[in-house]
Amino acid sequence: MSSAGGLIVKALRVFRGLMAFLTAIPFKMDESFLDISARYMFLFPVIGAIIGFLVGLYARFTNNVLFFLFGYINTIVFSGSNEVLFEFVAKGLASAMTVAFILVIIGLQHTDGLVDVGNALGIRKASLKEKVDIAHVWTVTRTGAFFAILVSFFTLLLIFLTNTDVVIQSLVVAEVSAKLAMVTTGWQGTSPPPRFYENRWEKGRNFIDSIRKKHGLYAISLTISLAVSIALLGLSGVLAVASGMLVGGFMIIVGKQVFGGVNGDIFGATNEIARMVALFVLVI
Repeated sequence: MSSAGGLIVKALRVFRGLMAFLTAIPFKMDESFLDISARYMFLFPVIGAIIGFLVGLYARFTNNVLFFLFGYINTIVFSGSNEVLFEFVAKGLASAMTVAFILVIIGLQHTDGLVDVGNALGIRKASLKEKVDIAHVWTVTRTGAFFAILVSFFTLLLIFLTNTDVVIQSLVVAEVSAKLAMVTTGWQGTSPPPRFYENRWEKGRNFIDSIRKKHGLYAISLTISLAVSIALLGLSGVLAVASGMLVGGFMIIVGKQVFGGVNGDIFGATNEIARMVALFVLVI
């Protein structure tokens, strides 16, 4: 095989590994996809752009279909007297379907991280070990459920408030910002104390080791994020990317307080919160 052919095969393997890790799309991969994802974590924004494009297409499609459908019902049944109401209902339903599609295409691993962080935050006076334990029991506390519902609700609301003409661009930029936020937590974050975690947490530590203090790799990730966001939304895209960096930095602090460092739950929660914040920035 030529060097060019080998490079293409390697690029495809990296792409499949990252997609297998960041989405619920069934790619045929062995356990090495975790190592690949950790090693090429700086390329997360590329996958974010692909995810955002797919979600944006779905949002635009459902908006168009539901606006046509409810407009037809309004015209035939109500003689066009409830146009504003039916447009409101159509866009609200399309926004809810878009949030559901995000959960389908990404899976629940990021939402699960958000719930786990909420579980731990719900017991403020507990020790670090107790917070780690409560975060990972097979249950959902009121705080964990509240966090997940709150973020999902505001994400839905912000998609509803996004202009349909730029919904694809907005969702691409929001996902890119969310993935850059994850990279930021790895770049400046530290792993939790090993004494509180069994061997199963070693894989999460690999992501920190792959990007921590590697400023050149982070610069590549940031450049990709800015290039995509500026091309699609100009200055608004820059502000959305900046919000992702800020959320990443904030979640490092949260991770330190809750788990003693950045783990998989913090990565997942960071993704969900950063997407919501980026959409907020773009809406205002």
